[in-house]
Amino acid sequence: MFFVSDVTSDPLLARSDKRIRWGAIVPPLGFCLAGLTGRLFNPGEETFIIEMLTFSVIGQLLVWWGLWGLHRTRGWDSDVLFYLWVGGVLTAITVTSTGILYLTPIPLIAPATAWVARARLRRGREERGAR
Repeated sequence: MFFVSDVTSDPLLARSDKRIRWGAIVPPLGFCLAGLTGRLFNPGEETFIIEMLTFSVIGQLLVWWGLWGLHRTRGWDSDVLFYLWVGGVLTAITVTSTGILYLTPIPLIAPATAWVARARLRRGREERGAR
């Protein structure tokens, strides 16, 4: 298995966890591939922008698809929040490399949403007396 995660035996939670981790790695991986092959293919500025935004959109779609699965299973405590923040920051760097600075904060919405959902889940547990 490529990613080792400590999730329960719930298959939806495991798939969601994997989607989030893949979504976090796709944009920086695409950025590195474009950087390594840039001299070989010599793309123009518009091509570079389209490639980076495409990798970022694919990564964000995977992340939000995974977040939907976490929402359905209430699996916000699956230790995936770290990957969401790292992936959000790396995706923001990828988006910033295009020069379109006003799109930079968009990849940070998913980790912030998951952080709030996890805080609400924990607060709800504490209110009920369970830990």
